[in-house]
Amino acid sequence: MADPYIDQFETQVYGKYCRDQMQKVCLGRLPKLDGMVEFAIAEQARADADMKAVLDKQPKPVSTEDAAALLEEARDTVIRFGAYLNSLKGYPVSPKVFFRGEAPSELARKRLVKLAAALEHIAAEIPKHEAIKDPSWAKDFKTLSKKLETLKGAQQDAKVEKADLGPEVAAQREKWLAVYNANKLLIRGLLAHAGKSDLLPLIFDDLAEVHRAQGVTDALPTPGDPNPTPTPA
Repeated sequence: MADPYIDQFETQVYGKYCRDQMQKVCLGRLPKLDGMVEFAIAEQARADADMKAVLDKQPKPVSTEDAAALLEEARDTVIRFGAYLNSLKGYPVSPKVFFRGEAPSELARKRLVKLAAALEHIAAEIPKHEAIKDPSWAKDFKTLSKKLETLKGAQQDAKVEKADLGPEVAAQREKWLAVYNANKLLIRGLLAHAGKSDLLPLIFDDLAEVHRAQGVTDALPTPGDPNPTPTPA
């Protein structure tokens, strides 16, 4: 039986590990069965490649570092603009016109969708007020507004693509598990004939008490985990 919590990404780790170990541990142990071992290695390589091809279709995540830096810049600009408006002699323009009744600090804490809408509104409103003589404000808000819209679109597109690919990833994982488990049965038989059944966990790392393959875990999926429902071998 395979570890029922091998997720779609761990298939790449377990698959390569068992191929390498079948090559090292099984080939030559019973020469008459070397053809079977080579068949198992080839089938595992095919399953690994098919799984990777599906995983490679998934959208690349938006850089969290770049997104965080952009959001921080946008929020800082909102707060500084609020201070600038309050510094104008005689208060010729009400901040409510730009911030729609919210304090700049409150507006700056909004999530991406609302923050993007707020900056778009401010960028469109600034040219209407001659009292705002510093042209950099209009330029900065226009630039930031466009960047936030691009970021928002990228995040939304990534969510849609991930949702569309979910069933395909799940189906390919099932196929991968079928090959992995079938190979396990073949190798289990070979090792039994050789009197070395204890070596099976050295080849299929999901059976090991302590994992040797890097990048895998026994942790259970968390609630809302997008990984497919586990399927026993």
